Amino acid sequence: MFLKHYLILLTIPIFFFTSCTDTQKPNETNKVKINKEELPNKITLLFVTQPHCPSCDRLEETMKLEKPSYFIENYFETKKIYLGEKLPDGLTPPNGTPTVYFLGYKDEILVEPMVGEKDEATLIMFLEDALYEFKNLYEVDLQVQKVDSNDTNIS
Repeated sequence: MFLKHYLILLTIPIFFFTSCTDTQKPNETNKVKINKEELPNKITLLFVTQPHCPSCDRLEETMKLEKPSYFIENYFETKKIYLGEKLPDGLTPPNGTPTVYFLGYKDEILVEPMVGEKDEATLIMFLEDALYEFKNLYEVDLQVQKVDSNDTNIS
């Protein structure tokens, strides 16, 4: 009797571990299969703000600093909306302002929203993460694409 219960207790965890394993092959990824021509050539930076928001104003000033402005001008399309306006479908409404969403193809969220005012280093981290996720998800490196298009303009 004891042996029967013991075997049952041993087989239950084995069943759960084997039934919950990922059947995806290691070299497969969850990349989105789309036509490369349909992809935007910039990431949408959706900036949610409201009137008389000191944190929003400070974040906008940080975005104008040399390094963040380089990233934003070259790889991002900035859209500003006010708190309470309609967000693209699928986005969680912000808890406060500023909130910045980084959106790819068909307003797909690339990285977690950036909430609150950020210093330059943190802002750069979010911008770089969004570029990395765009590259990883769509297999398009906007930074290389920008360099390539500049090279062809020079020739």
